[in-house]
Amino acid sequence: MRVPTASRQRQRVAAVAAAWPHLAPIAIAAIALALRMHGLGDKPFWLDEVVSFRRATVPFAEVIAASVQNNHYPSYFLLLWLVAKIGTSQWLLRLPSAIFGALGAGLVCLIGREADGLRTGIAAGLLLALSPFDVQYGQEARSYTLVASLILVALWGLVRLGRDPALAARPLRIDRLPPGAWLAYGGGTAAALNVLNVAVGWLLAANLAALVIACRSGDARRTFLRNWGIVQGLVVAAWLPALVAVLAASKNGLLAVAGWAPTESLASIWAVAAPVYLDRIAAFITFDLLPPTVPGLSIVIAVLAAAGAWRLLRREPNAFAIIGSAGIGVPLLLLLVSLYKPILVPRYFGWSAAPFFVLAGAGVAHLKARYFAAGAATLTVACLINLLPYYSDETKPRWDLLAAQLQQQVHDGDVVLLNNWYADYVMQAFVDRTGLADRRLVLTSHPRKAVAALLPHHNLWVVYGRAGQAVLPTPSQYMNSLSALGRPSDEQRFGRYVVLWRLTPDALAGDCTAAPAGSPPQPATGNPC
Repeated sequence: MRVPTASRQRQRVAAVAAAWPHLAPIAIAAIALALRMHGLGDKPFWLDEVVSFRRATVPFAEVIAASVQNNHYPSYFLLLWLVAKIGTSQWLLRLPSAIFGALGAGLVCLIGREADGLRTGIAAGLLLALSPFDVQYGQEARSYTLVASLILVALWGLVRLGRDPALAARPLRIDRLPPGAWLAYGGGTAAALNVLNVAVGWLLAANLAALVIACRSGDARRTFLRNWGIVQGLVVAAWLPALVAVLAASKNGLLAVAGWAPTESLASIWAVAAPVYLDRIAAFITFDLLPPTVPGLSIVIAVLAAAGAWRLLRREPNAFAIIGSAGIGVPLLLLLVSLYKPILVPRYFGWSAAPFFVLAGAGVAHLKARYFAAGAATLTVACLINLLPYYSDETKPRWDLLAAQLQQQVHDGDVVLLNNWYADYVMQAFVDRTGLADRRLVLTSHPRKAVAALLPHHNLWVVYGRAGQAVLPTPSQYMNSLSALGRPSDEQRFGRYVVLWRLTPDALAGDCTAAPAGSPPQPATGNPC
């Protein structure tokens, strides 16, 4: 018997409707992956990525030793070491970050669905997929999207536990596997702690949320707290070996922060909040913000997050406690810490962007059903327009252009003087990755060593370039500090952050060319000769 055409159509619609809650996270992850794959290898490595490149290309034992000695866990770098067996292009070494970033967007959709329904999940997943900050770190050969995706696995598990007190209070037994939610929370947290120390913030957020869950568990409170203690003990036990190794080998300690992190002020707080939570595009090097492409978008996202927080607080208090602790509570705690020790660097707050977007997604879900599709589509288009300038903007210094220019202009045996050790470190990586390695250049960041190494009739090339995020003098200030070397014959600029000067043999000062080879290095300011 043939089924009428109308009945078949209704069956198909019903089948799609039933499958959509499961297909939505996959679709959002696919969108996020496409956005992160676009131009993945276009922008050059900068200082932190050069560190990743170096560790990916050394022997296995050296990967571990170099990581723990520099206050890093070796897990991510071992993954990159395996990837480097295939190749070391910028595209390939960034590919894991793009994949983990896309998985994170799909996980946010799952978390939003679990916390407040499918509409919240879709809106939250799209916000993370289209976030310029998250796309930026999805194109960065570093471990930030890996740790964020592991934290999101743990967050999903904790939201499940918070919404199902009976599941959370079910006794954990040795003779059987714990429920999937406990496995997700415990496994995700332990794995994240073994990747990056910023996961300590998530551990604090999870324990704050657990106190709220316990207070609201009624008769199941005792069992829940016992389970929580067991899982926390297992998490710490899984983290402890790596933690002890880092503490023993590192000179900086567990939660060491960069000396170049800005002190707390309204400007430095905005430099964190704007890119991480409010969709502004920022440069890696200076934290400068690009002008907004869609005026008012940041305000809209902030209003949606406030509305979503109110919605969750009324509808799902446990889910609000969990997501609010991660997306709001811990960032506020870090702001308090920064009053005593500066930690206002966007990447330290990066993992909390996902729960913040869950709150904003809940705000979008405030819309009535007949308006939700139009509202979500409008927000998606606005976020996409806002994202597009990221791909063409110079968010990383153009060391690649400098290396290409030097390859055309230098002669074998020329000397390249760089403005500091970090610039020297980055430039050496580009020399190794290009034909410049065959030109027998002398690279140094010490003026007297540069002069001592300079052979007759050879050029001295002076480079000012930003490599990391330290505070530097201006290019003109740096060149003025080298005035005793002579007057440069020409100047070339490569983007906003790299400048090249050439000092020909005729332009070099006579008293500098006679500097002895054994002379000690001089500071970057003052007379280098």
